[in-house]
Amino acid sequence: MHGKHHVIAETAGLKYSFEIRRNITIIQGDSATGKTTLIELLADYKRLGPGQGITISSDVPVYVYTGDNTNWKHELEIVSGSLVFIDEDYTFIFTREFAEYLPTTDNYYIFITRKPIYQLPYSTDEIYGIRTSGKYHFPEQVYHEFYPIYPTLLDADTKKELLILVEDKESGYQFFESIVGANRCISSEGNANLYRKMIEADTDSGLLVIADGAAFGPFIDKLVKYSSIHAHIALYFPESFEWMILKSGILRDTYIDEILSRPEDYIDGRDYVSWERFFTALLKDKTSDDPVRQYDKRKLSSFYTGENAKQILQVMPEEISSLL
Repeated sequence: MHGKHHVIAETAGLKYSFEIRRNITIIQGDSATGKTTLIELLADYKRLGPGQGITISSDVPVYVYTGDNTNWKHELEIVSGSLVFIDEDYTFIFTREFAEYLPTTDNYYIFITRKPIYQLPYSTDEIYGIRTSGKYHFPEQVYHEFYPIYPTLLDADTKKELLILVEDKESGYQFFESIVGANRCISSEGNANLYRKMIEADTDSGLLVIADGAAFGPFIDKLVKYSSIHAHIALYFPESFEWMILKSGILRDTYIDEILSRPEDYIDGRDYVSWERFFTALLKDKTSDDPVRQYDKRKLSSFYTGENAKQILQVMPEEISSLL
Protein backbone atom coordinates (compact mmCIF):
# COMPACT_ATOMS: atom_id res chain seq x y z
CA MET A 1 0.00 0.00 0.00
CA HIS A 2 1.27 3.45 -0.81
CA GLY A 3 0.06 6.98 -1.51
CA LYS A 4 -1.57 9.70 0.57
CA HIS A 5 -5.09 9.13 1.89
CA HIS A 6 -7.51 11.75 3.19
CA VAL A 7 -10.13 10.70 5.73
CA ILE A 8 -13.22 12.50 6.98
CA ALA A 9 -15.17 10.92 9.84
CA GLU A 10 -18.23 12.79 11.05
CA THR A 11 -21.57 12.81 12.79
CA ALA A 12 -24.12 15.59 12.96
CA GLY A 13 -22.12 17.34 15.68
CA LEU A 14 -18.58 16.13 15.18
CA LYS A 15 -16.04 16.06 12.39
CA TYR A 16 -12.51 14.69 12.07
CA SER A 17 -10.44 15.44 8.99
CA PHE A 18 -6.89 14.19 8.46
CA GLU A 19 -4.38 12.81 5.97
CA ILE A 20 -2.34 9.61 6.32
CA ARG A 21 0.74 9.19 4.14
CA ARG A 22 2.95 6.50 5.71
CA ASN A 23 2.58 2.96 6.91
CA ILE A 24 2.90 4.03 10.56
CA THR A 25 1.21 7.08 12.10
CA ILE A 26 0.97 8.01 15.78
CA ILE A 27 -1.83 10.12 17.26
CA GLN A 28 -1.07 11.23 20.78
CA GLY A 29 -2.00 13.93 23.23
CA ASP A 30 -3.45 14.52 26.67
CA SER A 31 -6.82 13.38 27.89
CA ALA A 32 -9.94 15.10 26.50
CA THR A 33 -8.29 16.02 23.20
CA GLY A 34 -10.52 13.80 21.09
CA LYS A 35 -8.46 10.62 20.66
CA THR A 36 -10.92 8.31 22.42
CA THR A 37 -13.86 9.96 20.68
CA LEU A 38 -12.27 9.28 17.29
CA ILE A 39 -11.75 5.59 18.08
CA GLU A 40 -15.31 5.26 19.44
CA LEU A 41 -16.72 6.92 16.31
CA LEU A 42 -14.83 4.52 14.03
CA ALA A 43 -15.80 1.53 16.17
CA ASP A 44 -19.48 2.54 16.09
CA TYR A 45 -19.30 2.83 12.31
CA LYS A 46 -17.78 -0.65 12.10
CA ARG A 47 -20.49 -2.06 14.36
CA LEU A 48 -23.53 -0.19 13.02
CA GLY A 49 -22.57 0.36 9.39
CA PRO A 50 -23.53 3.31 7.17
CA GLY A 51 -26.82 5.11 7.54
CA GLN A 52 -26.67 5.29 11.35
CA GLY A 53 -25.64 8.91 11.70
CA ILE A 54 -21.95 8.33 11.05
CA THR A 55 -20.22 9.06 7.74
CA ILE A 56 -16.73 7.90 6.81
CA SER A 57 -15.20 9.32 3.65
CA SER A 58 -11.94 7.78 2.41
CA ASP A 59 -10.46 6.52 -0.86
CA VAL A 60 -9.44 3.28 0.93
CA PRO A 61 -11.26 1.24 3.59
CA VAL A 62 -11.00 2.44 7.19
CA TYR A 63 -10.80 -0.29 9.82
CA VAL A 64 -10.68 -0.04 13.60
CA TYR A 65 -9.41 -2.97 15.68
CA THR A 66 -11.97 -4.11 18.26
CA GLY A 67 -10.76 -7.64 18.99
CA ASP A 68 -8.65 -8.78 21.92
CA ASN A 69 -4.98 -9.02 22.84
CA THR A 70 -4.56 -12.68 21.93
CA ASN A 71 -6.19 -13.24 18.53
CA TRP A 72 -5.03 -10.04 16.86
CA LYS A 73 -3.17 -11.78 14.08
CA HIS A 74 -6.21 -13.83 13.10
CA GLU A 75 -8.38 -10.71 12.88
CA LEU A 76 -5.83 -8.54 11.09
CA GLU A 77 -4.87 -11.09 8.45
CA ILE A 78 -8.25 -10.62 6.76
CA VAL A 79 -7.64 -6.86 6.42
CA SER A 80 -5.79 -5.54 3.36
CA GLY A 81 -5.37 -2.21 1.59
CA SER A 82 -6.84 -0.39 4.58
CA LEU A 83 -6.16 2.28 7.16
CA VAL A 84 -6.10 0.34 10.43
CA PHE A 85 -6.68 2.22 13.69
CA ILE A 86 -5.55 0.58 16.94
CA ASP A 87 -5.79 2.00 20.45
CA GLU A 88 -2.98 1.66 23.01
CA ASP A 89 -5.23 -0.48 25.23
CA TYR A 90 -4.35 -3.32 22.86
CA THR A 91 -0.93 -4.01 24.28
CA PHE A 92 0.09 -6.39 21.50
CA ILE A 93 1.14 -3.32 19.48
CA PHE A 94 4.13 -2.96 21.82
CA THR A 95 5.44 -6.48 21.18
CA ARG A 96 8.25 -7.63 18.90
CA GLU A 97 5.89 -10.18 17.36
CA PHE A 98 3.61 -7.40 16.10
CA ALA A 99 6.58 -5.34 14.89
CA GLU A 100 7.70 -8.29 12.77
CA TYR A 101 4.17 -8.90 11.50
CA LEU A 102 3.33 -5.32 10.47
CA PRO A 103 5.63 -5.10 7.38
CA THR A 104 4.14 -8.30 5.95
CA THR A 105 0.71 -6.68 5.57
CA ASP A 106 -0.64 -4.31 2.95
CA ASN A 107 -2.06 -1.69 5.33
CA TYR A 108 -1.30 1.67 6.87
CA TYR A 109 -1.49 1.60 10.68
CA ILE A 110 -2.61 4.50 12.89
CA PHE A 111 -1.91 4.05 16.59
CA ILE A 112 -3.72 6.10 19.24
CA THR A 113 -1.16 6.12 22.02
CA ARG A 114 0.54 8.41 24.49
CA LYS A 115 3.30 5.84 25.03
CA PRO A 116 6.19 5.36 22.58
CA ILE A 117 6.14 2.12 20.58
CA TYR A 118 9.84 1.32 20.72
CA GLN A 119 9.57 -1.76 18.51
CA LEU A 120 8.34 0.24 15.50
CA PRO A 121 10.50 2.58 13.36
CA TYR A 122 8.07 5.43 12.85
CA SER A 123 8.93 8.93 11.71
CA THR A 124 9.16 12.06 13.83
CA ASP A 125 7.13 13.66 11.05
CA GLU A 126 4.15 11.34 11.57
CA ILE A 127 3.38 12.02 15.23
CA TYR A 128 0.18 14.03 15.60
CA GLY A 129 -1.93 15.61 18.26
CA ILE A 130 -5.55 16.58 17.77
CA ARG A 131 -6.42 20.26 17.64
CA THR A 132 -10.03 21.04 18.45
CA SER A 133 -11.83 23.99 16.93
CA GLY A 134 -15.53 24.21 17.77
CA LYS A 135 -17.16 21.00 16.59
CA TYR A 136 -14.30 20.07 14.28
CA HIS A 137 -11.14 18.12 15.03
CA PHE A 138 -8.00 18.26 12.93
CA PRO A 139 -4.91 16.17 13.70
CA GLU A 140 -2.08 18.64 14.09
CA GLN A 141 1.60 17.77 13.78
CA VAL A 142 3.40 17.71 17.09
CA TYR A 143 6.89 17.03 15.72
CA HIS A 144 7.92 18.24 12.29
CA GLU A 145 10.52 16.89 9.93
CA PHE A 146 12.85 19.68 11.04
CA TYR A 147 12.52 20.47 14.73
CA PRO A 148 15.47 22.70 15.59
CA ILE A 149 15.61 24.29 19.03
CA TYR A 150 17.64 27.27 17.93
CA PRO A 151 20.65 27.77 20.19
CA THR A 152 20.91 31.17 21.81
CA LEU A 153 24.31 30.75 23.48
CA LEU A 154 26.29 30.15 20.28
CA ASP A 155 27.74 33.59 19.69
CA ALA A 156 30.93 34.35 17.75
CA ASP A 157 33.14 33.22 20.63
CA THR A 158 31.46 29.89 21.28
CA LYS A 159 30.66 28.61 17.78
CA LYS A 160 34.08 27.07 17.53
CA GLU A 161 33.19 24.88 20.51
CA LEU A 162 30.14 23.40 18.82
CA LEU A 163 29.98 19.63 19.32
CA ILE A 164 27.98 17.43 16.95
CA LEU A 165 26.31 14.30 18.28
CA VAL A 166 25.20 11.99 15.46
CA GLU A 167 22.95 8.96 15.86
CA ASP A 168 24.55 7.35 12.80
CA LYS A 169 27.77 5.44 13.46
CA GLU A 170 28.72 4.94 9.81
CA SER A 171 28.41 7.19 6.75
CA GLY A 172 26.49 10.01 8.48
CA TYR A 173 29.08 10.20 11.23
CA GLN A 174 31.91 10.09 8.67
CA PHE A 175 30.34 12.99 6.78
CA PHE A 176 29.98 15.32 9.77
CA GLU A 177 33.39 14.30 11.09
CA SER A 178 34.86 15.45 7.76
CA ILE A 179 33.17 18.83 8.29
CA VAL A 180 34.13 19.63 11.89
CA GLY A 181 36.89 17.15 12.75
CA ALA A 182 37.01 14.07 14.97
CA ASN A 183 37.41 16.09 18.18
CA ARG A 184 34.07 17.82 17.60
CA CYS A 185 31.94 14.92 16.31
CA ILE A 186 30.76 11.88 18.24
CA SER A 187 28.31 9.06 17.53
CA SER A 188 25.68 7.61 19.84
CA GLU A 189 25.95 4.34 17.88
CA GLY A 190 22.21 3.92 17.58
CA ASN A 191 19.00 5.83 18.24
CA ALA A 192 18.28 4.13 21.56
CA ASN A 193 21.52 5.57 22.99
CA LEU A 194 21.07 9.13 21.79
CA TYR A 195 19.33 10.58 24.85
CA ARG A 196 21.95 9.24 27.25
CA LYS A 197 24.78 10.37 24.98
CA MET A 198 23.22 13.83 24.70
CA ILE A 199 23.23 14.27 28.47
CA GLU A 200 26.81 12.98 28.73
CA ALA A 201 27.95 15.36 25.98
CA ASP A 202 26.14 18.39 27.40
CA THR A 203 28.78 20.72 28.81
CA ASP A 204 26.85 23.99 28.36
CA SER A 205 28.77 24.67 25.14
CA GLY A 206 27.01 24.38 21.81
CA LEU A 207 25.59 20.95 21.01
CA LEU A 208 23.94 19.92 17.74
CA VAL A 209 22.11 16.57 17.85
CA ILE A 210 21.36 14.88 14.52
CA ALA A 211 19.20 11.78 14.04
CA ASP A 212 17.42 10.08 11.15
CA GLY A 213 13.89 11.35 11.62
CA ALA A 214 12.30 8.63 9.46
CA ALA A 215 12.75 6.06 12.24
CA PHE A 216 13.34 8.17 15.35
CA GLY A 217 9.73 8.76 16.42
CA PRO A 218 9.74 6.49 19.50
CA PHE A 219 12.72 8.32 21.01
CA ILE A 220 12.08 11.96 20.21
CA ASP A 221 9.98 13.09 23.16
CA LYS A 222 12.72 12.98 25.81
CA LEU A 223 15.18 14.81 23.56
CA VAL A 224 12.74 17.60 22.78
CA LYS A 225 11.84 18.08 26.46
CA TYR A 226 15.50 18.17 27.50
CA SER A 227 16.60 20.52 24.74
CA SER A 228 13.66 22.86 25.34
CA ILE A 229 15.19 23.87 28.70
CA HIS A 230 18.78 23.93 27.39
CA ALA A 231 18.95 26.72 24.82
CA HIS A 232 22.47 25.79 23.68
CA ILE A 233 21.22 22.47 22.25
CA ALA A 234 19.89 22.31 18.69
CA LEU A 235 18.06 19.29 17.24
CA TYR A 236 17.94 18.32 13.57
CA PHE A 237 15.86 15.40 12.30
CA PRO A 238 16.10 14.97 8.51
CA GLU A 239 14.51 11.85 7.03
CA SER A 240 17.99 10.30 6.93
CA PHE A 241 21.52 11.12 5.84
CA GLU A 242 20.80 9.37 2.55
CA TRP A 243 17.78 11.65 2.07
CA MET A 244 20.06 14.66 2.57
CA ILE A 245 22.32 13.44 -0.22
CA LEU A 246 19.40 12.79 -2.57
CA LYS A 247 17.81 16.15 -1.69
CA SER A 248 21.04 18.06 -2.29
CA GLY A 249 20.91 17.51 -6.05
CA ILE A 250 24.56 16.48 -6.39
CA LEU A 251 23.47 13.37 -8.33
CA ARG A 252 21.71 15.53 -10.94
CA ASP A 253 18.82 13.13 -11.46
CA THR A 254 15.35 14.51 -12.22
CA TYR A 255 13.71 11.18 -11.35
CA ILE A 256 15.08 11.49 -7.82
CA ASP A 257 13.58 14.98 -7.60
CA GLU A 258 10.21 13.60 -8.66
CA ILE A 259 10.34 10.88 -6.00
CA LEU A 260 11.30 13.32 -3.25
CA SER A 261 8.41 15.60 -4.15
CA ARG A 262 5.90 12.84 -3.26
CA PRO A 263 7.70 9.84 -1.72
CA GLU A 264 4.45 8.36 -0.39
CA ASP A 265 3.53 7.43 -3.98
CA TYR A 266 6.70 5.36 -4.40
CA ILE A 267 7.21 3.68 -1.02
CA ASP A 268 5.30 0.52 -0.15
CA GLY A 269 5.31 -0.42 3.53
CA ARG A 270 5.66 -4.10 2.67
CA ASP A 271 9.01 -3.37 1.05
CA TYR A 272 10.28 -0.67 3.40
CA VAL A 273 9.08 -0.54 6.98
CA SER A 274 10.55 2.97 7.21
CA TRP A 275 11.32 5.60 4.59
CA GLU A 276 14.92 5.60 5.78
CA ARG A 277 15.43 2.17 4.23
CA PHE A 278 13.86 3.29 0.97
CA PHE A 279 16.13 6.32 0.64
CA THR A 280 19.17 4.15 1.34
CA ALA A 281 18.12 1.64 -1.33
CA LEU A 282 17.39 4.44 -3.81
CA LEU A 283 20.78 6.09 -3.25
CA LYS A 284 22.65 2.80 -3.59
CA ASP A 285 20.77 1.96 -6.78
CA LYS A 286 21.39 5.37 -8.36
CA THR A 287 25.14 5.23 -7.68
CA SER A 288 25.84 1.51 -8.18
CA ASP A 289 27.27 1.89 -11.70
CA ASP A 290 29.76 4.64 -10.80
CA PRO A 291 32.77 3.69 -8.62
CA VAL A 292 33.39 7.35 -7.77
CA ARG A 293 29.86 8.04 -6.49
CA GLN A 294 29.01 4.52 -5.27
CA TYR A 295 27.32 4.78 -1.89
CA ASP A 296 28.34 2.48 0.96
CA LYS A 297 27.03 3.10 4.48
CA ARG A 298 30.14 1.55 5.98
CA LYS A 299 32.67 3.67 4.06
CA LEU A 300 31.68 7.07 2.73
CA SER A 301 33.12 7.89 -0.68
CA SER A 302 35.18 11.09 -0.95
CA PHE A 303 32.63 12.18 -3.58
CA TYR A 304 30.33 13.20 -0.73
CA THR A 305 32.91 15.37 1.05
CA GLY A 306 34.81 18.41 -0.17
CA GLU A 307 32.87 20.67 -2.55
CA ASN A 308 29.85 18.36 -2.66
CA ALA A 309 29.63 18.49 1.13
CA LYS A 310 28.78 22.19 0.92
CA GLN A 311 25.78 21.39 -1.27
CA ILE A 312 24.63 18.62 1.10
CA LEU A 313 24.85 21.01 4.05
CA GLN A 314 22.57 23.45 2.23
CA VAL A 315 19.74 20.95 2.74
CA MET A 316 19.85 21.79 6.44
CA PRO A 317 18.00 24.85 7.76
CA GLU A 318 20.28 27.88 7.57
CA GLU A 319 20.04 28.33 11.33
CA ILE A 320 21.67 24.91 11.69
CA SER A 321 24.10 24.83 8.77
CA SER A 322 25.50 28.25 9.71
CA LEU A 323 26.79 26.72 12.95
CA LEU A 324 29.09 24.30 11.13
